[in-house]
Amino acid sequence: MTFGHLVIDSNAALLFALLPLFVTLLHINLAQAGALSTLLLMTSSITQPLFGFAHDRYPLFPMAAAGLLLAGIGMGLTGFATSYIQMVALVLISGIGIAAFHPQAVAQAARASAGSQEWGIAMFFTGASLGTGIMSLLIVPLSYRFGPHATLVTVIPAVIAAALFLRAYASWMRPLQRPPGGASAAASVRAVALPLGMLLVVSILRSAVLTAYLTFLPTLVVFRTGSLGLGAVALAAFLFSGSLGAIIGGAVAHRIGSTPVVLVSLVAGLLGLLPVPWLPTPLLVPWMVGAGVLMFASEAQVTALAQRLLPAFVGTASSLIMGVGLGLGNAGALVTGAVADRRGIQVAMTATTLLMVGAIAAACVYALSMRGERSTAPRDAW
Repeated sequence: MTFGHLVIDSNAALLFALLPLFVTLLHINLAQAGALSTLLLMTSSITQPLFGFAHDRYPLFPMAAAGLLLAGIGMGLTGFATSYIQMVALVLISGIGIAAFHPQAVAQAARASAGSQEWGIAMFFTGASLGTGIMSLLIVPLSYRFGPHATLVTVIPAVIAAALFLRAYASWMRPLQRPPGGASAAASVRAVALPLGMLLVVSILRSAVLTAYLTFLPTLVVFRTGSLGLGAVALAAFLFSGSLGAIIGGAVAHRIGSTPVVLVSLVAGLLGLLPVPWLPTPLLVPWMVGAGVLMFASEAQVTALAQRLLPAFVGTASSLIMGVGLGLGNAGALVTGAVADRRGIQVAMTATTLLMVGAIAAACVYALSMRGERSTAPRDAW
């Protein structure tokens, strides 16, 4: 599941890393560029609850394998687009493939992590940041060598991963067991509406900030230095360190609980990202290493907390946080791009970072609501 996560999320990195190139080739502005990123991320996120519901109903249908192929082929053809409309269509296709993959994969990762879910879900999430980081480093030199048609590289890992997933369906993939006569998904969601809603707010606001940096960090570096390569390195540093942050967050959460990890990560992430748009160029890459560790430590734990609130419907829980939450938050790229066209990219990214204040407040409300419910909620939901 982690390898599939690596492959599926590498598709978005191709768009992030080559966005300055697409701006030039398609003759678009930063708002339109931000809209591409937003479309990819919102399509791949907001539609996830549909696939999460389908997975809970038909857990053995090979949605993850189909999603891998659809996403890889769609993103692989972006280098052949000659108009903005064509690019929009290909990004939309890729986003649907990404959405199809996630609910089934994260549900199976949770099943495989029984007894140490904080750690297992964190390992699953490392695949995403590793895949994004690897592709951001790989695609720039490939585009220098082969031109925009280098985007076809995404098809190769997609085919490999899909083949492995198809093999898994016949061997060890199993549906999650539910007790007979249990509550429906809708009733279960209503029972935990307040804490689940606060986790959703955390996911939305945190995602808005992350999306802005994933989308525009290379553009920020190009704006300040003129180097597309340095922008890719800064993005890769952020993402690779994010993998380390997810592992550290999982290990710490296994010992002290996921809620403290989320709170500390949000506060530290805010302080780590605020100076980034204004840092001297030599400090940028090493600073992004620290910022990545801090920001990504909480990503898997928000999903793990939601899964514990809805233990009989982990596909639904995961798709709400990774789908609706991340999807709505992905509008951060569109807003940041629009502000950047008017006020400059440094001001826009600073303003977007301040959304972390709202995420911190929502996490505090979640913690207080769970403290009031601890007498009835499972201990590990904390």
